[in-house]
Amino acid sequence: MSELIENLNTDVKPLNVELLGKPIHIVREKLAKIINDSTNGLITELQSWLSGPYIDINIKSVEIFELSNLSFNMKTVSQYSHESGGSLFINLDDKSLIRFSDRFYGTDIERKQTVITSSDKRLQDRIGKLISQWVAPKEMWRTSGDDVVFGTGIKAELSVTSGEHNGELTVFFDNRLVQTLINQLDLQSNENLKPQFYESLKTTPVRLNVLLSKKTMTLSEVLSLSPQDILPIDLLSSPPVSIGNANLFTGRVAEQDGQLVLILNQDKDS
Repeated sequence: MSELIENLNTDVKPLNVELLGKPIHIVREKLAKIINDSTNGLITELQSWLSGPYIDINIKSVEIFELSNLSFNMKTVSQYSHESGGSLFINLDDKSLIRFSDRFYGTDIERKQTVITSSDKRLQDRIGKLISQWVAPKEMWRTSGDDVVFGTGIKAELSVTSGEHNGELTVFFDNRLVQTLINQLDLQSNENLKPQFYESLKTTPVRLNVLLSKKTMTLSEVLSLSPQDILPIDLLSSPPVSIGNANLFTGRVAEQDGQLVLILNQDKDS
């Protein structure tokens, strides 16, 4: 693969299956909202740092992603570690970073080569610090170069537009950081609650519906109906029994002790 594989431990670890369930999707949805609500603040900051055309930033996607599929040169990625575990990675595409860096440092000569310098990296680090604070206060983060742990995380891609230039800003939340967010949002399943939940579910009242008769009429016949009219009906031989839209089984109508009763058939669904 790219230099990412050359610089990192290539022993790919198994996926954290627990992250593939509902909690990671809740985190993804919350992160998508946070990012969407925060882009205007980032635009304002960048505009104050940089002279030139107006900058616009919009979300392209926020998706669950496998870290081993990243193809970045990790030497040009800004990394921030959360005090409770996990890392956040920020990467602005090379052309956009060089373009913004030249504007930030007031360079008169436009660079043609896409070689990222330490000065360019410092600007990206500065942008990354702003983005990290979307998720947690700055006191909870430290700039780091910790080993990257392969696994399932969340990747956000944002389009960056400045004049006629179009670029891409990528934000990646690694496996451990997603787990930290799950813990902080208290999204872990609680095994101790299952017995109480099942008991509560069993005692929940529901309405049992039985369709005893059904009659088909023309529209003209319906329009001609008036109070006190008598409609001849026939009981269904196997009236369906349901709860809401869920059909459970059928029955048959009989008489017992002078009243009509419903006897359930042997075709009850599992």
